[in-house]
Amino acid sequence: MDELYEGIELTEAQATWITRGLLDLAHVDGIHDAERALITDFYAGEGGTSTLEALAAQGFDPTEAAAALRAGGAKVGEAFLTSCYLLIYADGNHSDAERARVAAYGAALGLSPEAQEDVHVKARMYVLRSLAHISWNKEIVHQIGASMGLAAPQIAQALEK
Repeated sequence: MDELYEGIELTEAQATWITRGLLDLAHVDGIHDAERALITDFYAGEGGTSTLEALAAQGFDPTEAAAALRAGGAKVGEAFLTSCYLLIYADGNHSDAERARVAAYGAALGLSPEAQEDVHVKARMYVLRSLAHISWNKEIVHQIGASMGLAAPQIAQALEK
């Protein structure tokens, strides 16, 4: 995942806001073990010391978060949105409610729907590339890409890398 976040250095406050946002998103349809694991790994990797429960109890305000994240530059906000899109695929069920919540986060960051879709495509292609090593059945990888809404050329591009 390093290539998604190359050159991005988060402050403690930014890492905390991202974690709170991911928790808020995960709770939209009930937090799944895979989502909890991803959030825990991210937060611990950023040196976080609070419990996820304590962070979740603080709530999440997209406008406040956007201000904190924008202080780190546009790439920090994009990294947060990318993380959100990756999270909604973690439990195998990306719901309309989750997509709406991510769209609200993107709007708070000042991203147009087109820019948000670009980030979403980037996240989906990352997921697909991570599966591309399944050489024994590329058809499954194609089906996964199609089920995520990627077009055939995007799937082919993801599998080339």
